[in-house]
Amino acid sequence: MRLVGVWSAVAFFLLWLVGFVFFAQWIPPLAPWDGADQIADLFRARTVPILAGMMLMIVGSAFYLPWTAVLADLIKEIEDRSSFLSATQLGSGVMAAMTFFLPGMIWAAAAFRPERSPAITQALVDLGWLLFITPIAPFIVQYVTLAIAIFADKRARPAFPRWAGYLQLWISVTFLPALAAYFMKRGPLAWNGLFVWWIPFAAFTAWFVVMIVLTRRAVLDGDRLLDLDDAVEGGRAAPAD
Repeated sequence: MRLVGVWSAVAFFLLWLVGFVFFAQWIPPLAPWDGADQIADLFRARTVPILAGMMLMIVGSAFYLPWTAVLADLIKEIEDRSSFLSATQLGSGVMAAMTFFLPGMIWAAAAFRPERSPAITQALVDLGWLLFITPIAPFIVQYVTLAIAIFADKRARPAFPRWAGYLQLWISVTFLPALAAYFMKRGPLAWNGLFVWWIPFAAFTAWFVVMIVLTRRAVLDGDRLLDLDDAVEGGRAAPAD
């Protein structure tokens, strides 16, 4: 059953990428220095593709939740009797999913009435980008929680390799410059800049690919161990001839 959560991560990432890249065509991102008329013209010219892209992004955000549940479940196995890390992982994952859901809704609202005042469209677009780029806290909590669990896993067959814990910490560091997007409209610290968009986007993509592979392996290994334990228990319970 947990494999559904792993494949949900694939569904989330593909739906977001197709909607964001191929329909909305927002890689590279809209520039924060674009004027209101320029943004309004874009939304008038590309209303339907933007709406379609945001629909995919909104739907895809729901698939982030089963993915988070799988990570939380694997962490729960490491914790044994405690639920602190797994509950933290699950709660932060819900918040992280909203950083895809809410910007998608806002950008869709901006495209819903392309004839409105350009200033209103610009305000909605700004709000969407800032909500999409700057809420790094839930992701960092997810990654750090996962890192703590990985380092604490002393079992003979740990769920994740130890280097994956360091990966979580490295990804968290790459997200920190995103907060500068509140203050900068140009340069590497603007929301379309090198340190706020391009490096975190590359890191997030790499993280997803690596973690999907590692999580799938962890789930399959865990299921095999459970089947083996059930077989051993069944053999002990069988009556002697």
